[in-house]
Formats: sequence, structure tokens, C-alpha cells
Amino acid sequence: MIVSKFGRYTIIHEETFEEVGLSSNVYILKSNNGYIVFDTSGHKELLKFLINLGIEKDKIIGAFLTHGHFDHSNGAISLIRNNIKCYMSYEDLYLINFNPVFDIEDGKRILEEVGLEIIKTPGHTPGSVCFYSESEALLISGDTVFSDGCFGRTDLPGGSNTALKNSLRLLSSLNIKVLFPGHGDYIIENASKIISYALSNAEYMLSNY
Repeated sequence: MIVSKFGRYTIIHEETFEEVGLSSNVYILKSNNGYIVFDTSGHKELLKFLINLGIEKDKIIGAFLTHGHFDHSNGAISLIRNNIKCYMSYEDLYLINFNPVFDIEDGKRILEEVGLEIIKTPGHTPGSVCFYSESEALLISGDTVFSDGCFGRTDLPGGSNTALKNSLRLLSSLNIKVLFPGHGDYIIENASKIISYALSNAEYMLSNY
């Protein structure tokens, strides 16, 4: 496994799951009560990777998906099979073929207890969300924005250029130092500048839509 640690988080990098093709980074927050998983990779047996990290399945409070694309959500299958609750926006239910999944708002209290809030950022998909810690100036961004100043594609079913630009405008108004994207490297300083750069790129590249 290719693993990093930053603060309360353990990161399993997407290259770990290359055997299944396209995958996402997985972010695991350790709290006083257990572990919270953000995005679940494209590997349908994610739980095995978590256990190999020393994370007991009974200590996993739940998993939160930034959106429903398979490379971020397939790993939820192994969690649900072991009675671990998974949360995502119901606007993205059309993208998955497994159940039960709970609406993202139903997990709001869990996130608030660890200092995170849900920010709706449609554009890549209708139900895309980010998770933001104001106190840590940290954003888990899924495929809305990446650490190289790129942004999520909008040409897949449910994508919207206008919605994505509005979402990037919203994120650019926040104080963000640390950016945990769905793909690629994470950054631990000056992330707000990267997001502003992504917004400029989007406004230029998607200006005709």
C-alpha cells in the first residue's frame, strides 16, 4: 500500500488500487470514537486494505462519498456488506448499483462531532459534495478541484459547467490551506490559491457554456 499521514488523517493513495484500474484516494480520519472514511476507492474489497492498516471494522463509524462515480464508491460495497453505514448525496443515487446507502444529510451530526461540514459542490455530478474543516482550513474535495489547479470534468451524464463554476466560486471564498483531492497529490499549504487558479481556468475553459 502507498500510505501517507497528515494530522488526524491517514491517506491511502489511489495507486494502491491500480489492479482495478481507475480509483480514488481514500482519506481516513481518526477520532476519539473511531474512524471515518472519505471516499472508498474503486476496489470492491476496500475493507481488507483498512484492516491491513490495523483498523478494526467495528471501529469504523461510517464512510462518506464525495460523489457516486465508481472509482470513488465501489469500495463501499465491502463496507455495507459488513454493516458499516455509507453516506452520499441522493442526487447521485443513479450512479451506483448497490444499497443501502444513507443520504449525506443523515450523517451531518457525525461530521459535526469531528469538526467537518458538508459543502454542496455540484458540477462534476449533481450530488458532488466537499467536506470542510474551518478550524483546520482543510478541504476534502473529491473531483471538484485538484491540487494542480484542474477541476472535475463536466462532460459526463449529470455534469454542468455552470454549476461547477459556481461551486469553485464558493470554495474560493473559504480559507483553505490543506487540500485533499480525489486524485493526485494532496497539498498542505496555500490551497486557496490553487482553488482560485482552478476557478480562473474554469471560467476561461468553460466560458462558452
